[in-house]
Amino acid sequence: MIVNVPVQYYQSVIAMETAVTGVLLFQIRFFESDADVPGKSATDPRVRVLMLIVLTATLFGSLEAIREGGGLEVAVLVTVGLAVSILPILLRMLPSLRRDAETHKRDPHFWITVLGPSCTRRSSR
Repeated sequence: MIVNVPVQYYQSVIAMETAVTGVLLFQIRFFESDADVPGKSATDPRVRVLMLIVLTATLFGSLEAIREGGGLEVAVLVTVGLAVSILPILLRMLPSLRRDAETHKRDPHFWITVLGPSCTRRSSR
C-alpha cells in the first residue's frame, strides 16, 4: 500500500521545527554554555549535540521529502523528530518534583507534573 503524504505536511513540520529552534535558542537558551553562570546547571554537551542532530535531520528530512515525494515512513520519522525536539521545552516548563536543597520544600505547583501524565493517559483510552 502506497501512501502519498501531501507536501503541505512537510512544510508545516518545517515551520514548527523553525519555531521550536527559535524557542530553544532565544527563550530557554538551551544551546548556551552555562558554565560561567554560578548556580545554573549546564545542559550536557552530548544532549546539545543530540538535539542539534535531531533538529537538522528533521529539517533536511522534510526538505528531501518535499523534493522526492516522501511516503509514510518518512512522515513517521519526521513526526518523531519533531516530537523529540519539543521534549526539552516541555521538560523545562514542568515544575520540578524534587525538593529545594535549602528549604526542603517542594514547588507549590509540583502537582501539575504528577497529575499531567495521568490525565493524558486517561483521555487517550
